[in-house]
Amino acid sequence: MDTNIRISLESQNPWWFDKPFATGVDRLQYFPEIQQYLPAPECLLLTGARRTGKSTLVYQIIRSLLDRGMKKEAILYLNLDDPLFVSRAKDPGFLRELILGYCAWHEGTERFTICIDEIQNFPYWVATIKTLVDTRPDLKLILTGSTSSILRREISTRLSGRYFFCTVYPLSFAECLGFWGIDNPPILRMRHLFESYLLYGGFPRVVLESKDDLKLEILKNYYETIYLKDIIYPNNVRNNSDLSDVLYYLVSNIATLLSYNRIADTLKIAPDTVKEYIGYAEDAFLLHTIKKFDYSVKKQLANQKKVYCLDTGILNAVAFMFSENRGRLLENTVFIALKKTHGEIYYHKERYECDFLVKVHRKIVRAIQVTEALENPSTRTREIRGLCEAMEAYGLEEGTIVTMHDSGEEMHKDKKIHIMPIYEWLKNTA
Repeated sequence: MDTNIRISLESQNPWWFDKPFATGVDRLQYFPEIQQYLPAPECLLLTGARRTGKSTLVYQIIRSLLDRGMKKEAILYLNLDDPLFVSRAKDPGFLRELILGYCAWHEGTERFTICIDEIQNFPYWVATIKTLVDTRPDLKLILTGSTSSILRREISTRLSGRYFFCTVYPLSFAECLGFWGIDNPPILRMRHLFESYLLYGGFPRVVLESKDDLKLEILKNYYETIYLKDIIYPNNVRNNSDLSDVLYYLVSNIATLLSYNRIADTLKIAPDTVKEYIGYAEDAFLLHTIKKFDYSVKKQLANQKKVYCLDTGILNAVAFMFSENRGRLLENTVFIALKKTHGEIYYHKERYECDFLVKVHRKIVRAIQVTEALENPSTRTREIRGLCEAMEAYGLEEGTIVTMHDSGEEMHKDKKIHIMPIYEWLKNTA
């Protein structure tokens, strides 16, 4: 083995030498599916935006395997962001030969766990992983990646039936409380903590940072990194200025209806370019869009979408004045919580509008409105009208209005409406 590669591997795999390695605050408890997938022969792919904690989760998996008695030499970790590995990326056989060489070096080991970070950095990764999965049943492969389109397109066509997906998001509010070492705080303290979560979001490094001004600088850096490494570079974007303008427009208009033509007119670019750039941002996990629900798929595609960001901290660091946009930040927080726990999220809009519909097994099962407060009579009327219309349209007996602090229950005709403060709603949704 090349000396430089050996040195790099030794630094990336400290457990080989019984050295300590950082695993951070435990998050595996929030990912029961990971524990379920580990014994399976299929490879496990952890996806999500950069800096959401995928690498730390891999280290926690490694720690759990060692604690269960797996031999230290049976675990190989490769970070393909390492400049040495990046320099070998043009060699199609590099990754396969490295892994098989390591396994041969430890001949006699019954089963290996091979963890590969930022797998998309190796252009030939799909062929390599397919060969290993098909020919080496003694290998359990755990991969991480930050570019959805590349990973899903390649793996769905070339690795069909050979993989499990798990998406890693920034920390939930419950996870943040765990990171802060806080359990069941009193209500006033809970409100203060949630305000901080709404302002700075849930990226693990930011949550653990004590200096507020530094938090915003870190978040700006994350945004720029995603912009460069996961949007511009993978998609060979040439007009960086247009892309920057589209992204800024989007993050400045979170939780609003999108019109490709209106954005194109505003920014003086083609509607197809706007659509393309939104797709890039979704592939990088930076933005998410949802459709208006309709039983006709054709009509769904024709209607306007709404857009949300993966983290409210990025919104505040890049585009928002926090005090002026609390309602939209609140709606973004509710969307991310729903996205984590439910696959299909839509909005309702007929005569009135309802922010979120949750679809399970071809049926709408939940309707949710989000507003900062209900004290204004016109706001209360608007939110209840939209929610009741959605409940009536989809045969729901109950609906929910999520607010910052309001709580209670109301009956409107035969429909029950639960009014919940966001921190209580998050607790029930997690």
